[in-house]
Amino acid sequence: MPASIYAVITGEVADSRKISQSKLGKVPDMIRKVIDRVNSNLEDSGKLEFEIIRMDEFLCMSKDVPASLQTLLMLASNFRSLSQHELGLKTGLRLSMGIGPVELNKEQLRESDGTAFRIADEGLRKMKRNQRLVIASTDDQVNEELIVACGFMDILLHDWSDEQAEALFMCLSVMNQMSISEKLDISQPAVNRRLKAAHMEATERFLDRFYSIFGN
Repeated sequence: MPASIYAVITGEVADSRKISQSKLGKVPDMIRKVIDRVNSNLEDSGKLEFEIIRMDEFLCMSKDVPASLQTLLMLASNFRSLSQHELGLKTGLRLSMGIGPVELNKEQLRESDGTAFRIADEGLRKMKRNQRLVIASTDDQVNEELIVACGFMDILLHDWSDEQAEALFMCLSVMNQMSISEKLDISQPAVNRRLKAAHMEATERFLDRFYSIFGN
């Protein structure tokens, strides 16, 4: 019987060496908070299994591959919006996602193994220092497209302000602009400006294309 296809995410906090010793202990709890917040907005079938591997590193796995890019961007945007307040540093996550079979699926993620885990691990190890996002699968043709798309998405991730990332996270959580304006206590046009500055339209095109590739 063929192994099931999963999206496996390996992640770490960018610029973690710049985090002060007094704030470093907050990192694992912050990662947990972000993942729990993301999971609270997902259907049961798409909720992330996760483990904190070290102080600033973590591992996640999702059964809902078509929705995994949206999940990934929710992780990135929520962490980015919280980093200044929680850590006193404007930083983000370095995320590598591998899409493929998981041939050895154990209760503990760190004991699991398979193609998706190896793709994700290799992607994180080979990321350049200033990169934030890498996605790869077992399909070389698809990977060529993902390299280009992730390159553009990486630029957008670097450009997010705290406010833009916060609004983007809420939008990715399927809140409409009026609901976001009420939550943030700002006007709907102000929400619209934040989403435009965060390049939400370009992000949605990437999400739609990703779903069309992996949703079949």
